[in-house]
Amino acid sequence: MNIKRLILLFLTAATCFLAQSVAWAALGSCSNGYYTCTAPSVASGGSAYRVDNRAYAGLSWDLDGANGFIPDLILGARSLNVNSSNTVNGADFNVRLRYKGDVSFDSVRLSYVGGSREFMGNAGLGYSFTNSDILGTVAAQAAYSRLGVDYLFNKGSIKPYLEGNSLYAPKQVNGGTGSTSCGSGTLQTVTSGAPFNASASQSANGQTCAVQNPI
Repeated sequence: MNIKRLILLFLTAATCFLAQSVAWAALGSCSNGYYTCTAPSVASGGSAYRVDNRAYAGLSWDLDGANGFIPDLILGARSLNVNSSNTVNGADFNVRLRYKGDVSFDSVRLSYVGGSREFMGNAGLGYSFTNSDILGTVAAQAAYSRLGVDYLFNKGSIKPYLEGNSLYAPKQVNGGTGSTSCGSGTLQTVTSGAPFNASASQSANGQTCAVQNPI
């Protein structure tokens, strides 16, 4: 085999390779007659959420002066489902310790928590060791503070309180991404070049609907 034949074979192979590359690039591109790209439909993403669990501490003052305005020590735990719509729901459990004179258990409470990230309502039941009585409790809660009322069932008395605690507002949750689908064609990933180099108006969530045109 002489040198001229080798050069001819090389040029033929190179030409075929270049032609095939151009053909594949044209076939995969949405900017020519082989494919048409359209933006896919995107379903609503729905609501994302996360669980926010926290232990906390605080001080609570009886507003009726029953304890001489000496605050009780509060130790508690709260678990919330925080949604991307900024709504929350969950539960709160806390124990109050009285330290006027000797340290003693004052009361325990278990409450449902609901509302928004910035403002929540509490409603629940508990037991007062100080008064030997079952209690109902409702409260309004914002960051680092809670204002509430206890009702002692046997005594029929109402005891308002003001609380400062370490519970700050839960962090915001970003919404979910909706599913992407094609009414016609096939769902394809958009790339910076061929294949399927769709424009911004022909894509959504990084994908496009590629429809092959009749040849």
